[in-house]
Amino acid sequence: MKFYIKTFGCRVNQIESESVAEELIKCGIYYDEKNFDILIINSCCVTEKTEKEIIKYIKKSLDLKPFIQIIVTGCFATVFKEKIEEISKNIKIFSNSNKSDIIKTLTGKETNRLFRIEGFKSRTRAFVKVQDGCDLRCSYCIVPIARNEMISKPLSNAVEEINNLVLKGYKEIVLSGTRLGAYDDEGKRLNHLLKKIADIKGNFRIRLSSLEPMEINEELCEICSDSSRFCSYFHIPLQSGSDEVLKKMRRPYNINFFSNKLDLIRKKIKDVGIYSDVIVGFPGESEKDFLNSVNFIKQAELSGLHVFTYSKRPKTESFYMEDLGYEVKKKRSQIMHDLDKELRKNFGLKMIGKNIDSVVIREKKGVFWALTSNFLEVSLKNKAEVNARADVTITDFKNGIVYGEL
Repeated sequence: MKFYIKTFGCRVNQIESESVAEELIKCGIYYDEKNFDILIINSCCVTEKTEKEIIKYIKKSLDLKPFIQIIVTGCFATVFKEKIEEISKNIKIFSNSNKSDIIKTLTGKETNRLFRIEGFKSRTRAFVKVQDGCDLRCSYCIVPIARNEMISKPLSNAVEEINNLVLKGYKEIVLSGTRLGAYDDEGKRLNHLLKKIADIKGNFRIRLSSLEPMEINEELCEICSDSSRFCSYFHIPLQSGSDEVLKKMRRPYNINFFSNKLDLIRKKIKDVGIYSDVIVGFPGESEKDFLNSVNFIKQAELSGLHVFTYSKRPKTESFYMEDLGYEVKKKRSQIMHDLDKELRKNFGLKMIGKNIDSVVIREKKGVFWALTSNFLEVSLKNKAEVNARADVTITDFKNGIVYGEL
């Protein structure tokens, strides 16, 4: 038998897919991207667009390979099982909570190692999932419905997994979770985990994935100020720079609180890159609210944005709010994407002349690229060794590209 996994959505999904693949390969099932008998689709349902892409992909796969076995898991399978069943009754569906049963169904073997990874194929960076689930219940978000159980990987298991990846030569390891800051192993919180990771021997660094602003504290910033072990990088969801919109979103902070967290981080960590998520076109977002968002983001001097156009999702509170309409959302999305380019340019220019800890992540057409601690992708002027960790001097920024040299 041969299998292929198609993954939609977030980093957590990608880690889970990698873990499933590792377990199936160990059981003697081969991975093949073209000639497969089993198709596993790890799905997402955060936006309506992604949902449509998944449905289209399932139907196309059935048309091209009508006799293959199809398994759908992930958030879309958890929340909208009936929509998959409408396509075909022969598709096997596994919710997030019983995703580990995929291994038993295909091989007959039990596993308690799922969502632990030993490495990432063809990658210089490894991703470790240490937490799952969210209970914030933001008015726009379907994730707490799809992943409503708060689970944290035992601290000793997480440390062991990271140590094994370090021994395999990975220079950067990204700690991930649906809500990473909610990590809690019987009272041992994220800061405790980070301290234990810092004690692991080896030449590696840790990058934290997204952290909610209310889960960032002085102790965490103090721990992350160790530039030899932790990346000078934070990704903090803002979602809106308007207090009125934040209230409607049921986000548990205001822009003043968010600003104070930025000040705390910058006070502790040199040349830090701070990136954020922002949603445009949320129901009830007035022109004034949107301009407040733009102005706040400019004043905050963020390093870059991930821009999301509001997507109405069933089973969420905002689903019943009046939508702003396509044209308004499209216009605001373009403005925010332009602002993202401006922020990345400003941050890149600000780093010229700096020597920054970096990992060489790939070579393409004779050009080597490195990822800095503060999340700049740098085109290197000289040759390098992929997966090498070294200081890179930023020399220029042109046409959206950061240039540097070892």
